[in-house]
Amino acid sequence: MKSKLCCIKKDFVVLFSVNLILPGFIGNTAISLCRKAVEKYLTSGETIEGKNLPDVFGEKIPVFVSLKKGNQTRGCAGTFSLEDTFAENLIHFSIIAAAHDTRYRPISQQELKDIRIQITIPQQPVEIPSIEFYNPETEGLIVKKQDKLGIVLPKEAKTSNYALRIGLRNAGIEDKEGIKLFKFKAQIFLEEKK
Repeated sequence: MKSKLCCIKKDFVVLFSVNLILPGFIGNTAISLCRKAVEKYLTSGETIEGKNLPDVFGEKIPVFVSLKKGNQTRGCAGTFSLEDTFAENLIHFSIIAAAHDTRYRPISQQELKDIRIQITIPQQPVEIPSIEFYNPETEGLIVKKQDKLGIVLPKEAKTSNYALRIGLRNAGIEDKEGIKLFKFKAQIFLEEKK
């Protein structure tokens, strides 16, 4: 299993080239796959395989999986990398978000019934000259300085300045001097309330 919480290549802006919109039924299938992956891992410690899925699940698609409890995030992990398939990324990052995101305590089997899964499929990031060119309601934010990266998904922050603070904190960047900012659009699938 990969060990990084968020796998991003050094030159991710050059390497990233997927801009696609998936139909709703694919989102529902993806959410179901994530839930099965988390349930299996929490009950047995085993990883499922993505079998008998629509062809798009075999494509190399980056993804972020967030686990939500009410309005709070309980785990999040993902990648901009195009190395693994959509199904592999969904399974892998669901497990990391549930059990290995060090920012949160692991999710218990009992808690899983109260968790909603959100899948975010990022589009190609675009560099911006300042935070004023970013809208936290509709776009994600990447804060980069040397080899440090902080990511804020769309709607994770109410204001652009707060998103910048989150991105700096997530990246472990203390000094804003020399940072680069990128924004990205994304398609989001959120599991319906139970």
